[in-house]
Amino acid sequence: MTVKSKKVKVGRTDILTAEPTGLVLNKQELSSIKDIAYTYPDEEFMYLRENEFDTFDPYNKLDNLKVLDLSLNSIQSCDFLWGGPLSKESLREAQLPRLRHLYLTGNCIDSLEGFTQLDKLETLALSSNSIQSFEGLGDLPNLRVLSLNFNDITNFKHFPFLPSLHALNLIGNPIANGDSAEGHAHFRRMAIALSGEQLCKIDGVPITAEEVDAAQAYKGKIVFCMMEGFVPPMGVDDATVEDEAEAFLLKVQQKATEDMPLRLQSIHLEPGRRKPCPEGSGKSGYPGPYPPTEGKPITLNVCLQDTRPVSKRKTEIFHSQWIFPVTFKAAGDASEVFVVGSMNQWQGEIALERVEQEGKDGTPNVSFQTNLYLCPGEYEYRYIVDGVEKISEERRRTSKYGKGTCNYCPVLSSSFPDAEEEDRDTILYIRWLRSNSTNGWSLIHDENGLTYTPTSADVGLCLRAEVLSYLDGQFTSIMFDITCPIEPAAPECTSIKIEGENEEGRTLFCSADYMGGNEGDSVLTWVRVLPNGSEEELTCNNWQYQCTNEDVGCRIKAIYVPVRDDGTEGEPKSCESNVVTAARPTIDSPQFVGELRGGNEIAIEYEFIGGQEGASRYQWFRHDIEGDTFIPIKGETSHSYFTTDEDVGHMLMVEVTPINTAGVEGATEELVTEEIQA
Repeated sequence: MTVKSKKVKVGRTDILTAEPTGLVLNKQELSSIKDIAYTYPDEEFMYLRENEFDTFDPYNKLDNLKVLDLSLNSIQSCDFLWGGPLSKESLREAQLPRLRHLYLTGNCIDSLEGFTQLDKLETLALSSNSIQSFEGLGDLPNLRVLSLNFNDITNFKHFPFLPSLHALNLIGNPIANGDSAEGHAHFRRMAIALSGEQLCKIDGVPITAEEVDAAQAYKGKIVFCMMEGFVPPMGVDDATVEDEAEAFLLKVQQKATEDMPLRLQSIHLEPGRRKPCPEGSGKSGYPGPYPPTEGKPITLNVCLQDTRPVSKRKTEIFHSQWIFPVTFKAAGDASEVFVVGSMNQWQGEIALERVEQEGKDGTPNVSFQTNLYLCPGEYEYRYIVDGVEKISEERRRTSKYGKGTCNYCPVLSSSFPDAEEEDRDTILYIRWLRSNSTNGWSLIHDENGLTYTPTSADVGLCLRAEVLSYLDGQFTSIMFDITCPIEPAAPECTSIKIEGENEEGRTLFCSADYMGGNEGDSVLTWVRVLPNGSEEELTCNNWQYQCTNEDVGCRIKAIYVPVRDDGTEGEPKSCESNVVTAARPTIDSPQFVGELRGGNEIAIEYEFIGGQEGASRYQWFRHDIEGDTFIPIKGETSHSYFTTDEDVGHMLMVEVTPINTAGVEGATEELVTEEIQA
């Protein structure tokens, strides 16, 4: 076979930078690259379209290769990227460590396994293959373009976190719903909700601001469920989609725990949804408020069924400070007995186990019973015995959830005094997490109870509450629920105070605590409150204010208007200082006014502190050069002085004794001039 190979150079040549080089070997009927790669190990690009490759087999690392085009071949996997199958058990080194652009359109690839840990990869083109799932794709921090057109992908299960993804192409997949405009718009909404804000185009069409806004309704539990295989239904309102996602997530977790010591029956956060359950839903009567909001507590409720034998359920309980075992028991024989109630939001029947025990008289006593682990609260329930509802007369009432007549069971934490987790091996442990920028979860430290109050750090993020079970010290299962993104509270000042000394010349400091999302340009105003109650706004707009003599006898008020970064204003809140008192008389910023020459008038000017100035005293002095002392000038006791020829060549000094109108004297201050000129 004759190979018409061609080595080409592209780019611009200059003295300092070598040109990128590579091979263009399209349509050459090649089935192996081994010899060519050995001959040209340092190439930066290889175009190998429309050949006969079923694998890429250089058998040596191509350290410089940046662009590889293997489109329209018969490649079956990406094992060539690693020199063999990539798995957790067999750690391999990347064979193309600098690869940036990989084109594999029109091959025979049926899995994305191995397309991971390629730190430099920016473009991945895998259109027209046989790929059915996103599973295996991930850890591609610089991937900007992902093309998977015309494959067999039906949902977003295992869709990875791709922080740099700019363009996503999925035309021709079942997931893209290309048969109708409504279906394709629905697909775009899902894709936008799953991806980060950096995604700009889907199937070559730019994403609009309206699409981004619409996708926000899927953030949180719906997105999480989508990555588990959930496909939101079309043609229904968002509350129904939330309802379906909740049911999907519960079903997934129930299946995961069906053979565990504790089987999940129900877990939910209140509030956790954007809107109440839709009318007609089995959970439509459950309380809000909705949605979960900064500053408003969120409570975890859970119902776990103990599936172990009766003997172990009674003697080896799961210890917890917050979740307690409650026995539901119906006496008498029957074919089957179930309990239904608010412990699982009236969603489905919980089967009771038939237990036969020998009575005191030797005859068998038959009952049906189960242990449910519940949080403190009051639970409605009734039994279904062989298809017939049974309600006892004890603790009987009408359901507050509109479920008819039922019994109720109070669960009190005080009924379980020995419920500490510490030093126990069989426990239930609660923890709270918040979503992070990598589509993962970050632990919220020291939050291990049933209730958590979102803070400003949680706004825009989702919360996740988990219950972890440990049996004899070994982890057995994890159950969880997820909220939608936390809404900011209305802008609010939760507290405001003024600190500092309320004395003339002293500085007052204001501090205010803000709540309500990200703070914008909140406004602080200082006001003087006169003795008659009238107010005067002060020309100060920062967080500290220095009291003046005009403030003596008045109060100082700080008024804070909280403003969110979107411009929304909250209600103003204010606080006042005590009455500002006069300081001990003193002078501030003293200076001489007038020309320092013989025959001129000079005066001492200053700011008086200590109330209203009264009859302050003055004395002028002339400097005696020979004795190096200041001699009083007889009769010069005013705040100003007319210089004479006798003062020329001498310095002058003035003593000021500040006195307020109450007759209180301050310390005498001295101020010296330069030499008086002729």
